[in-house]
Amino acid sequence: MRLLPLYLIITILIAFSGITSCGSGEGNNCYTTDTLHLSGTVLAGDEAFREPLGIVASDDRIYIRNSVKYDTVIDEYTLGGEYIRSFLKKGIESGQLPYLTGMWYDAAAHRLVVESDVARGKLLAVEGLDSATPALRMVTSLRERIVGAPDDTVVPASLMLLGNGAVYAPNLNSAGMLNAYDRNGRLKKIAVDYPDVIYQSGVPAYGLANFFHLSGRVSPDGKHFAASSALGDVLVLGTADADSATITVITGEPQKGIEIDKEEDGYASFRYTDSLRYFYPGGVIVSDNHVYTAVGDYASAFTEKKRDMAAGNTEPLTTVRVYDYSGRLAKVLYLKAGRCLLAVKPDDSAIYALEESDEFGYRLLQFNL
Repeated sequence: MRLLPLYLIITILIAFSGITSCGSGEGNNCYTTDTLHLSGTVLAGDEAFREPLGIVASDDRIYIRNSVKYDTVIDEYTLGGEYIRSFLKKGIESGQLPYLTGMWYDAAAHRLVVESDVARGKLLAVEGLDSATPALRMVTSLRERIVGAPDDTVVPASLMLLGNGAVYAPNLNSAGMLNAYDRNGRLKKIAVDYPDVIYQSGVPAYGLANFFHLSGRVSPDGKHFAASSALGDVLVLGTADADSATITVITGEPQKGIEIDKEEDGYASFRYTDSLRYFYPGGVIVSDNHVYTAVGDYASAFTEKKRDMAAGNTEPLTTVRVYDYSGRLAKVLYLKAGRCLLAVKPDDSAIYALEESDEFGYRLLQFNL
């Protein structure tokens, strides 16, 4: 494989299972904490879902974003798993989107905030969730407005707009991995530098942007955000403060399993080994008071362990670390579920898992917290 320069983004979409360590970085607070082993209740089975790519929970609804194969991109369910409707047409005309790359719930405005690959640098909202025809509206945009950013900055696919109007964007550039912008999309400052973590001898400086590329979400009350990377054991937490935010960075153990072969012509050849770990592909899950993260301890979707779990030969288990926004590790959850997408209610009362397996296909599980 080849390590790409900054203007190309590596997108890692690898499924996951449990973790064994809370990391060694400042703020991890690796002490005895609550550990819960949870079995879930099945709310809906395979016939209800259309190759789901993401899930979000509000106080009374579950929203699921679909595969690009289908005519609508969002399905709506009750918290009990009963199908209500599908909305937001797939397409390129006004009021349509080809597909979504991210989604979270904004409780104050009772809307879904969505990201779309064709709208990189733009954040949109699905408003009128109680109406018969929810509509799209532009919320903020950074395209053509990254004033003062380093020359190698790439417009991010992930934006985070807090309730106080502060905008944070995980950027690919040589200066830092998270930038702060004003409401008009102009750069204010580099909010988070790259962590002082050595991945692997021989990784060129521009490689950090690939391995520390963040994906973030905002809490339903708009007061907090959290972002994590697919390959870097890094968690960034923010709490709104006036028009900015107080930011905490948690770093874990340096990544293993990235072997650099050689560097030439601005590229570095590399390969992954079985010791590589991936974070859960849906990114972080946020409630009003906590952040939920999950990480795998094996390299690919085709390892023997994953195959055994998918086939039902090994008991499925997903390990989730739960932090508060100060960076304290509050609890560890062991969910009896295999490969899955996660959502949590804003009040932390339940976590929902969309599990996929060879045995059951897709099914929606509820775990009471």
